[in-house]
This record gives sequence, C-alpha cells and structure tokens, in this order.
Amino acid sequence: MKILALWEGMGGVEYHRLYSPLKYLQINHSDKVEVDICTDINEKGLPDLRGYDLVLFNRYIGAKHYDVLVHLAKYNIPYIIDIDDYWVLPRFHHAYRWFKSNQIKAAITDAINYAHAVTTTTPELAAKIRVYNKQVTVIPNALNLTDEQWLSEPTASDKIRFGWVGGLTHANDIQIICDSIADICEAYPDRVEFYLCGYEQHHIWQSILYRFNGAADKVRPQIKVSHAQSVNEYGNFYRLFDVALAPLEDTNWNNCKSELKIIEAAAYSLPVIASGVKPYLNHAGNAGVRLVKNTPTDWFNAMRWFIDNPDKTKIMGEANKAYADIHHNFPAITQARLEFYIDSLQK
Repeated sequence: MKILALWEGMGGVEYHRLYSPLKYLQINHSDKVEVDICTDINEKGLPDLRGYDLVLFNRYIGAKHYDVLVHLAKYNIPYIIDIDDYWVLPRFHHAYRWFKSNQIKAAITDAINYAHAVTTTTPELAAKIRVYNKQVTVIPNALNLTDEQWLSEPTASDKIRFGWVGGLTHANDIQIICDSIADICEAYPDRVEFYLCGYEQHHIWQSILYRFNGAADKVRPQIKVSHAQSVNEYGNFYRLFDVALAPLEDTNWNNCKSELKIIEAAAYSLPVIASGVKPYLNHAGNAGVRLVKNTPTDWFNAMRWFIDNPDKTKIMGEANKAYADIHHNFPAITQARLEFYIDSLQK
C-alpha cells in the first residue's frame, strides 16, 4: 500500500498524529506500506496523487484544501482524515475570528463528509464526527518513547515541583488554578516550585503571567516560566517536574480534547492532577491520576497531598506509566492504525 500524507507546517498534531506513526510504519512495516510526505502544497502545488492507494491529512490543509478534495474526487482516490480537535471553536479561542472569516468549520466538515474514513482521538469526538461520516474509529494518542525528548534524565531537586505545559488555547484552563498555586506558595514558601511551560510573546500569555505574578516587582520566586519548544523537544519539560498539572474547563469544546497531558507525564513516570471533566474522566481507572473539582480548595488540597506524600507521589507516577504502557502503547496503536488503513480500503 502506497500512502501520501499532506500537511502545511509541522505542529504538534501533525507530529503526533501523522509524522511519528507514519515514520514508524515506514521503518517497521516496509513490507506492507510505503509512505511519502508532502508539506508544501500551498507553495509548490499538488503532487500527482494518482500513484497512491491512500491519502492522509489532518482536518484542514490550508488554502489548497478544496483543491485537494476536488482532485481526490476527480480521480476517485480514497482519503482518510484525522480529527484531533472539535472544529466548533468557543468565542474566546484566539483563532475564532480566523475560523469564521475563512469558513474553516465548513471546510473541515466537508472533508469529513466525503472522506473514505475518519480517525480520531476519543469517543466524545467520534460522536461529533459520526454526524457527518459513520466510518470513524478511535485511534488513541500515543507517544513514540524512542524520541529523544522522552529520554532525558529527570532533574533532581529538594523541592516538590509542579508543572504545566500549554499554549494560547489553554489560557482559561491554567487560570483555574492560579489562586490555588498562590495559596500553596504562601503555605509552603521553601518547599515548592511551579513550572509554566510554553511561553510565547503574546498578550494572552502576558495576561496569564499577570494572574500568577501580579506587578513586575512582586514576582513569586517559586514561579518558573519556560519558553515554548518545538514539537520534537517540548517533552523535555517533563524532566523538570515531580507532578504534572492538567486543569481543564468543563466546556463542550474541551470535552472533545484528548488525554495527551496524562500520556506525556507517563513518559517520565509522573503522576497527574487533572480536572474531573471529560476527557480526563475517561481515565478514572488510572491510579496515577488524581481527579479534582475545579475549585481552589480542591486543587489546593490535591497539591498539598503530593507535597506531604513524596513516597506515594513516586508510586503514583509509576502507576501512570504502567497505565500508559497498556492503554497508549505506541507500537500496538500504530499497528492498529495500519490495520484500519488496510481494512478500510477493502470495504
């Protein structure tokens, strides 16, 4: 089977959902699949797609999106689209106006509607997709733990270090816990550090930091801010943590997100404190995850428990790793992905 993957720019989604698994398949299953990648269709135009058995892309591929759909239909070439996020953005999302002015929502649903099949990350998102295409399957997120970013030596510290990795779209989520973090810093001034990772020069990040630090002359010494890293390097952040934080607002859009933060923490054998909302509720059986209500008191108490129980913190971290090794095993999930590709073409 000869596959062509299309994308514009290497973001986290393209890396985890297309590049990494397809690279693995090319190396480990070359007897079954041959993979080509095209990342610059907006500059160089479409390649000749007629030599491929299957085309893959992630939800929206830029200005040539409809050109690709028309070309695939013209030559009756099957394509599978991967959907990692709900396409109906909340108004506070920094890309909301761009989505609306460029009719991205319609472009994504059109691509779903005409796809040979669809892969996605969670049952919640699959339910949204099934309205447009019944041929949808859940391929859970998984990390290729042979990537160097998941192999760094964890750093040592005499403090308990809590860490959060996020971006502009998570501004409302991280602010859920800013008061709890302030209270923990007051209660344990010499025993804790908080790492906020993913910083960019953007007014949204400035608003986040203001909530944590206040005026410039009142910066809390326990708050450490790290700049955003590339998709093949950001995993190194987790080597700095003892406990990972995953706050999440309970919204329709967020409920369709994946559990990637839990899997990332598991790569470094870290426990996670997560909001008790979907998708994290799907992992209630994971002994390495503590689910909490989105209240300052609940978050404070959860963080305090880890500070007071360092030995149990390590045990929970190992439990999270064991859970991910079973339910988010990269070789097994990538094998299932290949089998889905093959089966879908036979239908």
